[in-house]
Amino acid sequence: MRALLLAAAAVAVALPVVPAQTWSTAACGPAAVSVGDYRQYEGTGGPGTTGFAFAVTVATDPGCTATGSVNYVTEHITTTPSDIVAASGTLTWTDSTTATAVVVGVVRDSAPEPEEAFALRLYGAQNLVITRDRGRGQIIDDDLPPVETSLDGGKICWRYEGTAEVGVHTSTPARAPITLHYRTIHIGNNPPGYYPVKDGLITIPTGSTRGTATIRLKPDQSLPDDQFYVEIFSPSAGTLGLSKVPVTVKSKR
Repeated sequence: MRALLLAAAAVAVALPVVPAQTWSTAACGPAAVSVGDYRQYEGTGGPGTTGFAFAVTVATDPGCTATGSVNYVTEHITTTPSDIVAASGTLTWTDSTTATAVVVGVVRDSAPEPEEAFALRLYGAQNLVITRDRGRGQIIDDDLPPVETSLDGGKICWRYEGTAEVGVHTSTPARAPITLHYRTIHIGNNPPGYYPVKDGLITIPTGSTRGTATIRLKPDQSLPDDQFYVEIFSPSAGTLGLSKVPVTVKSKR
């Protein structure tokens, strides 16, 4: 038995140590690069542009890092030069970043018109392989039918509820996400019994007509009743209807 144990120990000592597996960058091939589509409303709110953010992504083998560059340029499909701000440039990857965005400005106007489209094209890749070279930018008109966003109306709530929620609605279901901002305006001389909002964000998702402005209330029931306005502004699409309503907060005493 002693001889067998000594033999087993000798075999164990003789076994080679297997190093931990490591990834070799020499085995890494060129990363794949592609561009996605973007669909959004044109926007109505006076002069300016609406940003269409095209996602450009790279995909690598496990353990590999993308290193390379690709050029991009805007191209018209049904748009004209006055509809978009032409863009071109080069994207470069040197680290583990896998996604970036190219933002193209679409010129806002209030003229009813059919939907329009343009493209962001990738070309001239260096050490990258282009797997999808065109992203389609679909411009949705918000003037016909007109898109109008309004607050539901004034609200009375109790402090113990914790929040005051004021609904907003659009005149037609959103064909792309609609964002708008909201703020509170205090009424009276008492300190606010709520947490003022300077620039809140409401998002109405595609297919919906509803959103909510939420204001947090201070829980102290000894505070006096409160009044303030909720005002919405800067919609990403269409115009505003009822944009300012009063909110009354009652304390339980």
